[in-house]
Amino acid sequence: MGKMMMSSAILLSIFLFIDLSVICCYEKVVNTTFGCITRERKALLKFRDNFWNPFPTLSSWNDDTKDCCTWQGIGCDKLTGHVTRLDLGYKSLLHSDNSLQGQMIDPSLLELKHLSYLDLSGINFQLSPIPAFLGSMTQLRHLNLSGALLSGVVPHDLGNLSSLNVLDLGGAETLDDIPPVVVDDLMWVSRLSLLENLNMSYVDLSPTKDLLKVLNMLPSLVVLSMSSSKLINTNLQHACINSSLSNVQHLDLSHNFFFGELPLFLHNMSSLRHLDLSHNNYSSSGLDLRILRSLVQINLGWNSLNHNVDWISGFISNKCHLKSLYLSLNQFYGEISTLFQNLSGCWRHNLETLDLSSNKFYGRLPEELGGLKKLMYLDLSYNAINGSIPSSLGNLSALRTMDLFGNQLSGPIPSCLGNLRELSLGGDNSQLSGRIPLSLGQLSNLEILYLGSTSLDGTLCEAHFAKLSKLKILVLFSLKFRVGFDWVPPFQLEDLEMQSCDIECHFPQWLQLQQELVFLFLINCSISEALPNWFHYMNLTGLILSQNHIQGPLPNNIGRMLPSLQFLFLDENYIIGSIPDSLCEMKYLIVLDLSKNQLSGNLLDCWGNFQQLFVLKLSSNKISGFIPNSIGGAYSLEWLHLNNNSLTGKLPSTLRNCSRLILIDIGENILSGKLPKWIGEYLIQLRVLRLRENEFYGPIPSGFCKSPNLQVLDLASNNLSKRIPHCIGNFSNMVEELPSNTFFFLAFEDSLMEVLKGLKLEYSTRSMMSVAILDLSNNNLVGEIPELKNLSSLIGLNLSHNHLEGKIPERVGDLTSIESLDLSNNNLFGSIPNSLSYLTFLSHLNLSHNNLSGRIPTGSQLQTLVDLSIYEDNPQLCGAPLPKKCGADKASEGPNVKNHLKEDEEDNVDKVLFYGFIVSGFAIGFWGVIGALVFKRSWRHAYFEFVEDRIGTWFVRKCM
Repeated sequence: MGKMMMSSAILLSIFLFIDLSVICCYEKVVNTTFGCITRERKALLKFRDNFWNPFPTLSSWNDDTKDCCTWQGIGCDKLTGHVTRLDLGYKSLLHSDNSLQGQMIDPSLLELKHLSYLDLSGINFQLSPIPAFLGSMTQLRHLNLSGALLSGVVPHDLGNLSSLNVLDLGGAETLDDIPPVVVDDLMWVSRLSLLENLNMSYVDLSPTKDLLKVLNMLPSLVVLSMSSSKLINTNLQHACINSSLSNVQHLDLSHNFFFGELPLFLHNMSSLRHLDLSHNNYSSSGLDLRILRSLVQINLGWNSLNHNVDWISGFISNKCHLKSLYLSLNQFYGEISTLFQNLSGCWRHNLETLDLSSNKFYGRLPEELGGLKKLMYLDLSYNAINGSIPSSLGNLSALRTMDLFGNQLSGPIPSCLGNLRELSLGGDNSQLSGRIPLSLGQLSNLEILYLGSTSLDGTLCEAHFAKLSKLKILVLFSLKFRVGFDWVPPFQLEDLEMQSCDIECHFPQWLQLQQELVFLFLINCSISEALPNWFHYMNLTGLILSQNHIQGPLPNNIGRMLPSLQFLFLDENYIIGSIPDSLCEMKYLIVLDLSKNQLSGNLLDCWGNFQQLFVLKLSSNKISGFIPNSIGGAYSLEWLHLNNNSLTGKLPSTLRNCSRLILIDIGENILSGKLPKWIGEYLIQLRVLRLRENEFYGPIPSGFCKSPNLQVLDLASNNLSKRIPHCIGNFSNMVEELPSNTFFFLAFEDSLMEVLKGLKLEYSTRSMMSVAILDLSNNNLVGEIPELKNLSSLIGLNLSHNHLEGKIPERVGDLTSIESLDLSNNNLFGSIPNSLSYLTFLSHLNLSHNNLSGRIPTGSQLQTLVDLSIYEDNPQLCGAPLPKKCGADKASEGPNVKNHLKEDEEDNVDKVLFYGFIVSGFAIGFWGVIGALVFKRSWRHAYFEFVEDRIGTWFVRKCM
């Protein structure tokens, strides 16, 4: 009986458990909709509504699709239906139009209580801050906000995410004008003990301290990326360096400001497989880097490392796993053969990429180079390597790219390089001479060919391309190109670049057959005909035809011929006529350069069509009329060149909408009106403002001083009046030392004309980024020169030909970088400050036509400026180099000098008496004769009759 009661109790318990399970399951079904938790589905829809353009990216996120687990980017737990994964990152949406834009990261995410994976990388959040509420989502193991256009200080609350394995806050690589996310203190990271992957690239880490101390508290860390984080040596200094970093396998510290020796903590990183220290300023290494045995890839390029080739040999001798070695753009030197003659090390077995370009290696390439059996990429360009290309390279069956450009190679190109896909030979300093070998045409796998040398006297003909059917990119320099009129190339090019090549003054007819061509680059090829109509049949995105002799007007339908064009360079030609209206249809233009032609007429009035236009150059033409208001519609504009035309009217106020402008050059026109103050208030990125030789009038707005980045201000030769604003001495880029990489667009080569040292000088893009110039000359400015002592980076200051008064500022010597100083043709008075002698770089000085007085200062640099015209028309100046001596100089000449003066005075008395006797004798003799003729009439008649008789006799003799 007892057993039956026990069995009944057990059965009752089982049924009760089943009933409860059914009830729970029923409750679960009630609160879900086909596998998706209702509450979480609503949260996701609210998160979607935060975006301005959710479609088509989030087209699956709609009310009709009830199961949110099937939505794009959503992952759910299969058992519970909870959302565990939200992935809208650019990698997951690679094949869709990932251009999501939203106001912020919406707090509706807090409803996703089980979310462990969150990727919002690449989304445009309009520079909103990283929300602190993310720190309360403690179930997160993966957080990726890289490239999400966020801003501000990273909240310390993220330190609460103790389960995190991956934290990626990397910024936007390509948007240099976007302020970076900032980490003010990194100690909160030390609480993330499970962290394996930390990416802080493009995040400003400069305020952080004890960085190594924090990193040493992350025992699980495997991947560490801090590229472009504004780090300097002091950020990585800490006395306590333990072995926690020994687990790190990937370290990226590239694009920072480190210098000197390679960091000491590398010695403890025995597990390191990938090391990137490129784009810094490291100069040496005292470390024994042989401990880094596990390295697979190392990049030390773009530094200043100065070691013999033996250092490289020792470093790689035990790197058995090494696949990629990048040492380009350093100061490594030595016999190149030394590196390859000893290939006994295990590194030779796996090496696939070797880049030693732009160093100081010399000598011949050894045959042993053919022992690198797995080598796929070889770049030895821009060294001083000579001799021939070794035939052993034919043994490198995996070799696909070989760049030997810019060396001193000679001899033939081995025909055994049949597996090559990319070949680069020649260069301005190349000694590759003789005829171009026909064996070049046998490299049937070649896809990319760079070839050029001023010493190559051969001619490229059809035979050189006989079997190059796979060729996609062809780049030629300083060569002759001769093919038949009806030649049909075996290849279909995507990119053709010819510079300084002889192509017989015409556009090659075979180009019409290149249906896949997207980039056509023909610079300085002496083309002397109009643009052909058959461009209409090509889908070009880049057309660069600079420095030719292209004639005639632009085709009226050029915009319809080339609607996909992004880059159009027709500068330095002979193009006439107006700019066709059809150009307005080129809405994808990024760079438009029609400068240095003979274009006339008005500017286009459709600039709002060009939403991607980055550079506009129409300078040095004959364009007239007003600058249209539509110019303000080109919001992306950063470079604006309209100088040296005949433009009239005022600067349109709509230009303030182009807030990304970095350079404005509208000099040498006939523009008028007052200088607008909005230039300084709205164009805060502006670095170069050049308005010289126009008809602007009125004062210089103090609002200009609000342009914190301005480094070239040229307002010369206008009708500006009133005082120079005192705040003009606070331009930060004229105060601080300019970084060498000030502009991100150094790849775009441009130039700027500036008057410096009395001469018109042309500055290239690279050189202009390291200069600071202030030119207010040839105006009607009055008052005193403001204090400019803070402008220590200024190299040129010209205030000449104004009506300035007062003294030269005493602290002019604080302009420590100044090379040219012109204060001439003003009303300056007083002495020249002694501090002027401190200017060690000063090579041009003009203080003429003022009212300066006193002694001219002396100094090592001033003593080299001996041109007297420097001080011309300052009658009260004295001292070297002027001949006029100062009073103190005379008083200091001493007693011997005085005795000499006394003797000179006595000599002068004798000279006076001597000349007195001569003059009195002359007077007595003169008036003794002339006086008799004046007062004795008979003597006068007799004298003149005698003279008349003598003249008549002389005249008769001359006529005979």
